[in-house]
Amino acid sequence: MLSRRKRLQLSFTVFAMFFGAGNLIFPAFLSFQSGKSIIPAFTGFAATAIGFPVLSLLATEKTGSLSALAGKVSRVFSLIFTIAIYLAIGPCLAIPRTASTSYEMIKAAFSLSNLASSIIFSALFFLLAGIIALNPEKLSKRLGRILAPLLILLIIILFLGTSGISTPLMEPEGEWRTAPFSTGFKEGYQTMDAVAGLAFGSVLMLNVRALGVKKEDELKEGAIASVGGGVFLLVIYLLLALIGMKAGAFSPDASTGADILSSAAAYISPSLGRYLIAAIFLIACFNTAVGLLSSCGEYFSSIVPSISRGKWIALFAVVSAVIANAGLDRIIALSSPVLELLYPAAITLILLAFLPNQEKLRMTYIIPIAAALFSSLLTMLSVPLPLSSYGFGWLLPAIVAGIIGFVLDQFSNS
Repeated sequence: MLSRRKRLQLSFTVFAMFFGAGNLIFPAFLSFQSGKSIIPAFTGFAATAIGFPVLSLLATEKTGSLSALAGKVSRVFSLIFTIAIYLAIGPCLAIPRTASTSYEMIKAAFSLSNLASSIIFSALFFLLAGIIALNPEKLSKRLGRILAPLLILLIIILFLGTSGISTPLMEPEGEWRTAPFSTGFKEGYQTMDAVAGLAFGSVLMLNVRALGVKKEDELKEGAIASVGGGVFLLVIYLLLALIGMKAGAFSPDASTGADILSSAAAYISPSLGRYLIAAIFLIACFNTAVGLLSSCGEYFSSIVPSISRGKWIALFAVVSAVIANAGLDRIIALSSPVLELLYPAAITLILLAFLPNQEKLRMTYIIPIAAALFSSLLTMLSVPLPLSSYGFGWLLPAIVAGIIGFVLDQFSNS
């Protein structure tokens, strides 16, 4: 059994791995856009940005790894799907976004503008992140003890600086008025955390074991850390959302969450605010980059052991640095269709992991996963499906397919 201090340290580590670029950007802008619909919008956001990430950690802790969980469908699916997940949250999308987002804040704080500064920043960013990522079992010491508490403190300072502002909530428009919950739910996709949690589970368990936890207590301590990290996410999301709700007073024409947070920092201190917001973005993005590099290095070295974990991390760091210089807007635009395809299957896998009698559920996995993938592909191609206008075109097909698969399994096992 771990002490309260070490459990807190692990919870901070979970928070640090999850809380990156999108986690800062989206909550403040969501509350700004949703206005009077903030409660259902934030609830939908929390489902995909907190609930599913915590469940994804628990699912991979329960099954051992993402590969083992996806392997319940088939070995071929496990290999293809797992590689796609790791590439999406790794060098192709999520890792480069950590550098590009933090650079946008650094650029504003120090008046940088040329390509050379971007290249130098991303090179240093990934050099340091790669060095720390070489020892994933020590992340609880490096992220949990220092960087995560510092990040939370800086965000609290930002919140307190705007706490005295009083401004009426806006009337929401478009989907924020007609379907605030599902719109918030879809916004939570953009954090990539439900998918990232499937990879972070194995790294979290490495840190649990590194603290000397007995084998029979590993799942319990992993679950406590997962839920604890989720609580920290909820608290910080609420603070960021409250800042966004007041953005009409200091950033009425904001077009992104970054605009809102930058304006909030400038409101607190016109001279020092830019450094505050730059530090917040840099620490948040750096933490996530370390966690993602660790996870990707751990996985790819397991399937290609001839290349060491350190070499994989170095490769992904270099590739991420190159892609990061393509610009934040391009990365986010590219991430949306990939997430729309992967998220439904990932969520379906996560939920199926908690069904009893796992060894008897072969078709219960195969059929709904196929349905989730196919229906999400149809949605991407603008084929109308029930609930597709709300972003849930995959949901009914996956549920119906799950029921069919479950019935077939009952017959085959009777």
